[in-house]
Amino acid sequence: MSLIPVLLALVPVAALILLGIGLRRLPGFTNPEFWSGAEKLAYYCLLPVLLFSSVAEVSVSHVPLGRLAVGLIAPTAVVSILIIVLRRYVAPDLPSFTSVLQGGIRFNTYIGLSISASLFGSEGSALAAIVAAVLVPTVNIVSSLGFEFLRTGTSSALGIVRVIITNPLVIGCAAGGLFNLTGAQVPDVVDSVLSSLAAAALPIGLLCVGAGLRRFPLRTQAAAMINSTAAKLLVLPAVTLLALVLLDVPTTPALVAIIFQSIATASSGFVMARQLGGNSELMAALIGAQTVLMLLTLPPVLLISQAVLGA
Repeated sequence: MSLIPVLLALVPVAALILLGIGLRRLPGFTNPEFWSGAEKLAYYCLLPVLLFSSVAEVSVSHVPLGRLAVGLIAPTAVVSILIIVLRRYVAPDLPSFTSVLQGGIRFNTYIGLSISASLFGSEGSALAAIVAAVLVPTVNIVSSLGFEFLRTGTSSALGIVRVIITNPLVIGCAAGGLFNLTGAQVPDVVDSVLSSLAAAALPIGLLCVGAGLRRFPLRTQAAAMINSTAAKLLVLPAVTLLALVLLDVPTTPALVAIIFQSIATASSGFVMARQLGGNSELMAALIGAQTVLMLLTLPPVLLISQAVLGA
């Protein structure tokens, strides 16, 4: 893999995000309810179907699932602990801290799946679904615990569990995994319907990412934004790369894991911040800033990772 394939993989992602930004400003597309509905369609229906199809059909015999999971969870935990330990230095107050924490570990599933598929084809899509199945519960647990332990929200242990098990992405991955274990084949008629729905997930999801971006107040939130963005786009990928090398994870699964740990934070963080008393303005700014900066940081991160992994 050279720089050209990485840049080419980013082109459709950037183009769809930019198209979403443009459409959001056109007559007929300015109604927030339109984009809210499209986002709900993608998040609750299309993306879970895509994850189900990918996990249900993937052959995991050649994927070291245990080592890959450790190589994803351990770095996420390390970076989360680092942010917690440095809480007083990374954010001016507790609500802002929860946004810095979310911004430092969350990822945009649409972007991760799209780039993985562009670089590695159907194998990349399947591996991305596995990575998402590991990371989605992980980052949601850490984010929820951040609000719980710091008492900026009203969540409970039961509430955290409910958030995890009712997450549509978790449900899609879990259902696909269970179906995979049975060894059954999806009937052709059902498969054609699922394939059509899955094909719409990434384009619609990326359009919604673009439509949801807002101008970010860099001056008023500079320190918190820099700390969270550095943690997400630089520190987390570096720690993940180290873990994957030590665990001897094969190159392609490792690179897909690096992709997810190196991309912008997710819009779901804004929803959580708004619902649980976090700094939602800072969270929105982090989503916008990281989405832009990711286009600059991801290519060198992947090239360095490839060189270290010996691909």
